[in-house]
Amino acid sequence: MTKPIIYFLCIGNSCRSQMAEGFAKHYLGDSYEIMSAGIESRGIHPIAIEVMKEKGIDISNQSSNLVSVHTAGKASYVITLCKDAKERCPAILSRSYHYHWGFDDPAAKAGTNDEILEEFRRVRDEIEETIILFSKGEKGEVMNLNNFDFSVYKKKQNFGEIIRILRVENGFSASQLAEQLRVTEDFIVNTELNRTHPSKFFIHALANVLQKNYDDLLDELYDVEHKEILKLLK
Repeated sequence: MTKPIIYFLCIGNSCRSQMAEGFAKHYLGDSYEIMSAGIESRGIHPIAIEVMKEKGIDISNQSSNLVSVHTAGKASYVITLCKDAKERCPAILSRSYHYHWGFDDPAAKAGTNDEILEEFRRVRDEIEETIILFSKGEKGEVMNLNNFDFSVYKKKQNFGEIIRILRVENGFSASQLAEQLRVTEDFIVNTELNRTHPSKFFIHALANVLQKNYDDLLDELYDVEHKEILKLLK
């Protein structure tokens, strides 16, 4: 019998969603298939691995993944972990139940190594407590979101090539553009190969770095009306 899927999402699938996946496998793995992903794939943060080991949970073999529309569509629960919209994590609306649990991003903590480690522990413990409550049916307001049409979100066939040309015209290497946008070089390379679905916030940042008008860049990259793109990516 196929297990129902719980799908944890955040920006980079690096810290919060990785820890949530680890805890959910521990507490709910007998009943659910647990998966996680991000709008970008930044790799698992080494401190997240470290603090989860303190709980006896090894997440080092988990993978950092980009959001899959197919998986989101199959999931019984889609759970977003960004604190608010400013943290760039749109809810993936699907034929599922959606929860939003707001956690601070421990990777954004400034301070000494000890202070950063304590922040990871604090967020880790909040995530564990929330998943325990969820396992008891006590956490979150459920929303049935079943009217989302991903088919409207259509990139132009040469989407990645357009970005590559704009990058080269502006004198950036892939690594230099990645540094400007605070993403990995792999993310830039995969975007130029049409292997990613960048968020609205990535496109905004790209327009700023390339000194292009945001609406003009949308016109170049997508085959749908601006209002449809914004509806899907906000």
